[in-house]
Amino acid sequence: MAADLQDRLLADRIREAVPLRHPAFGKLLQLLSIEASREVPTAAVTVGARSTMLVNPDFVAERCRTDAHLAMLVMHELYHVLLGHTRMYARATPASNWAFDCIINAQLCRLHPSVEFTSFFSALAAAEGPWSLIGPPPGWPGAPRYAAGRLGDVHRRLYDDAGVTTTELFALLDGVGVDIGQDGHRLLGGHAADDACADPLHADPDLHGEVRRIVARWPMVERRGGTDDGGRPEWVRNPLRKHAAARQALRALLVRTATGDSQGPWLRRTVAVPTMSPLPQAGDRRAQLQRLLGATPLLWSGEAQHETLRRAGQVAVYLDVSGSMAPWLPVLLQALTDTAALVRWPVYGFSTVVHPLSRSDLVAGRVRSDGGTAIACVADHLLQHRVRRAVIVTDGGVQSLTEAQLQRLRVERPSVRVALLDGGDERFCAAPAWPVSRIPPLDKHP
Repeated sequence: MAADLQDRLLADRIREAVPLRHPAFGKLLQLLSIEASREVPTAAVTVGARSTMLVNPDFVAERCRTDAHLAMLVMHELYHVLLGHTRMYARATPASNWAFDCIINAQLCRLHPSVEFTSFFSALAAAEGPWSLIGPPPGWPGAPRYAAGRLGDVHRRLYDDAGVTTTELFALLDGVGVDIGQDGHRLLGGHAADDACADPLHADPDLHGEVRRIVARWPMVERRGGTDDGGRPEWVRNPLRKHAAARQALRALLVRTATGDSQGPWLRRTVAVPTMSPLPQAGDRRAQLQRLLGATPLLWSGEAQHETLRRAGQVAVYLDVSGSMAPWLPVLLQALTDTAALVRWPVYGFSTVVHPLSRSDLVAGRVRSDGGTAIACVADHLLQHRVRRAVIVTDGGVQSLTEAQLQRLRVERPSVRVALLDGGDERFCAAPAWPVSRIPPLDKHP
């Protein structure tokens, strides 16, 4: 069979095998070219101008005779990319590869618990020992039979809602004293240390962007912050913490934003006022001419600097209260209480939804957060409530705005400035053209 025909038939079978209820995987497959290759033992995603999924046709013929088994192989490899396993360790070890496969296989089995899918991993797993953890236990999910002791406890948590981390799996290996270097043939995917199977996200921006969008839509299981959909909202208390540089930077930004005639605090402004003076003034050309003609001017026209007070519009403040902001919240809450006169109350906290924060909430250091982050909810709130002046305080780990939101923002043109925490990503500000001011790092000028 010609190589190109074999590639096409394999690609068609893979795309038909992936379950339709997982459009995320289908989108990723559209960004990957699929090729048959005997250079990888099972499957791998490689780097290049366009990333490629390599699939060993011999392995498929032997172990993936059903579409369900082929789907598990393909989704296993895509999970390695989605979960960033190729970026967690500079050089993969047998122990890390085993731990990754344990976690991925368990997640896929929980997504597809019927035996037509799970039997793919059962055939790879050993009857006992650490290698038994790469597949479901006998009798799962109806009547699972777990091994006794610590290994069985870890196996149980892999296949229920508790979950297991790679750190716990490494600790298990240390406890049982087993060399995981044996039986490496049970692993799936590309686990080589060479560049051919390196992280494709570094070389393929389209794939990287799609992965970010997919992960952003995942419900949060463990509170970790970042661009995801978060978990259950809950109230969190953060003892206030003073930080002079952050307070000054935030106040300066609020003052720059608070312009207009609406109700707000009085601000001082220096203006030039016309005045008459007996002292010569360089700008009075008429008096200069009189003096050249021999006359002595009694008064000279000039300007005097005069300090006046004016009203400034109070600013709506949107404070990112996602999980990744936790170290900053005590400082930012204190800074907002110190600049209360410039703020339009209530302040708005946002994670994946916007909710009001009263002065008493701020003084008590209380915020309500689901841990995720989405700037779209802020844009919707700005537009719905016709906010004219706003400051958004965030670390930049937010989801992108939609084209429809950007279009409405261009029409409504609210004055929005972004207070970006030190090291934050400001790329989301480019499309709406929001000016960015940096807040000094926490470890300086406390």
